[in-house]
Amino acid sequence: MKYNMSKAQVFLAVCAAFFSFNANALSPEALEGKALFPACDVCHNQAQDPALGPPMWGVQRRYRKNTGSDAEFIERMVSFVKAPTMEKAIHDQALGQLGLMPPMPLPDEILNKIVTYVMEEQFPPPCDHWKMAVRRAEEKGDPEHARKDKRQLDRFCN
Repeated sequence: MKYNMSKAQVFLAVCAAFFSFNANALSPEALEGKALFPACDVCHNQAQDPALGPPMWGVQRRYRKNTGSDAEFIERMVSFVKAPTMEKAIHDQALGQLGLMPPMPLPDEILNKIVTYVMEEQFPPPCDHWKMAVRRAEEKGDPEHARKDKRQLDRFCN
């Protein structure tokens, strides 16, 4: 079978392929932040047991929900990371379980790059974190927390 495609059809096919491969591309600033992110992942690693900080999947979702723009996302997260306070915290459950994170005395330029990466990255759901949380909640006799994390597992991980 022979296909006859016009130049416009070829152009559209090439554009569609290009954009599908680059739809999730990070900005140059986010790429620099990704290289610096391991400093954050020490505590925010979703597979760490016990958790030292909430997984970035959830942190990112809360900042997206509580900010109106990319600029506000970056401003609020950088401000919190530099000098964490109860008033600036937006993750009440993690705060109640883990307390405030220590301040990160890094230059604004570096924090902006890391936070831009956190904002742009498509983190996977923290399935390992939820599995461990269900187990710990059941061990502690906290069925409400176990049900909440089990719902997350069922919704995002199965």
